[in-house]
Amino acid sequence: MFDFAKPTRLAAAMVALSALAFSICPCVSIAADKAVVNEKFADLEPGIKMMREEAGQDRRQIVKANMLLTETEAAKFWPLYDSYRDARAKLGDRKVRMITDFAASENSMSQDEATRLTKQYFSIEKDKIKVKEAYVAKMSKVLSARTVARFFQIDQKLDAIVDVNIAANVPLIH
Repeated sequence: MFDFAKPTRLAAAMVALSALAFSICPCVSIAADKAVVNEKFADLEPGIKMMREEAGQDRRQIVKANMLLTETEAAKFWPLYDSYRDARAKLGDRKVRMITDFAASENSMSQDEATRLTKQYFSIEKDKIKVKEAYVAKMSKVLSARTVARFFQIDQKLDAIVDVNIAANVPLIH
């Protein structure tokens, strides 16, 4: 059983980041002008990039296998899907940074840092809802309500897998 109080900082960060990679889009958006990870974990960025590419391909295959799209629907859906995943990747970048900021200061976190990270978490979650709402509207213009609902049901299930893995592997603040 996982002991939340005892994981090593780096091990927890690696497991959480690998779980997080599954939620990121197939197109990698690790920005060259701004580090996605905390500077203390800069050596992890190439591995994160690789995991994101692989996880994005896996996620796309799972969506493809479960959407049951006609050729006509697929022609409308996949460009929207790619755009949606691009938008979610930007949120993923923010989440990776938040997790590595947490890991970097886990044992010495100030009250101000804890407040900042908590606000950042809620900001990411709010923005995720905004992106989803925007894409429900976009997809609903060209696809049936049932098809749109099916996609977001699949998407939520995949996100839930990631969230459980992150929750299980990021230790509690002490």
